[in-house]
Amino acid sequence: MKKLTVEQMLEAGLHYGHQTFRWHPNMKPYIFDSRDNIHIIDLTKTEEKLKDALNFVEQLAENGGLLMLVGTKRQASTTINELSKSAGLPYVANRWPGGLLTNFSTMKTRIKYLKQLREKFAKNDFGDLTKQEIGLLQKKMAILEDSFGGLDMMNETPGALFVVDILKEKIAVKEALRLGIPVIAMVDTNTNPEDITYPIPANDDAKQGIRLITEAIIDVYTAKRKQKANEAAADEEEIKVDDSELEDVLSQKEAALAMNKQEEEEEKQAEEKTKKVSDNN
Repeated sequence: MKKLTVEQMLEAGLHYGHQTFRWHPNMKPYIFDSRDNIHIIDLTKTEEKLKDALNFVEQLAENGGLLMLVGTKRQASTTINELSKSAGLPYVANRWPGGLLTNFSTMKTRIKYLKQLREKFAKNDFGDLTKQEIGLLQKKMAILEDSFGGLDMMNETPGALFVVDILKEKIAVKEALRLGIPVIAMVDTNTNPEDITYPIPANDDAKQGIRLITEAIIDVYTAKRKQKANEAAADEEEIKVDDSELEDVLSQKEAALAMNKQEEEEEKQAEEKTKKVSDNN
């Protein structure tokens, strides 16, 4: 499991909170001090809470649960887009489509339609459609890409959400919690971490810090997922070997039975021949 040090987090600027007058009282346990009217986050608490989150993410992957990432603010969208794509995980980096989780059955049809449009444009398969109609399809696809572009591999609601800013993504958080989906989130000093399943106290505006935390979350998840896949492949190979050994044993038994049968047949023929000679005499 990847372990981030306090020094790394300090270098990434994860300790900087918001102005003191913008703080939320429920963040008090995670605040170390204030300097120049800016709250300073206690990074030892960040380290502790991140460890809890990583343990959960590892268990999620172990159990085959799907991790979804959400970060639509300017400081987070590029990182969420890039790292999620690389890991093959569903994500929302532009705009959260309301009802994505709570009305997933409907949203699933839109995701499917987006896939169909992509395929149509990839194959240039428009039949008798006019240029104007093709243009309308392009506009529809652009709108769908904006909301569902990172969700084409999502066939069911996720097992957990990782969120960068719970104020910016309050609708996503609300939907997840309503469905009992655990939420892992970076929580800054101006937010209320009370309802977040796995809060990670950290500056949610620092690009480098966002990338550091997101990488840690994804690395643990993908490492466990890869381990599971390798174990499954090894088990399958072992089954194949066992089957091969069984076939060898059966073949040997069949050969032995055939030989015994042949010997019995030869003995029988010999007895009949002896009897025939005896009768002639």
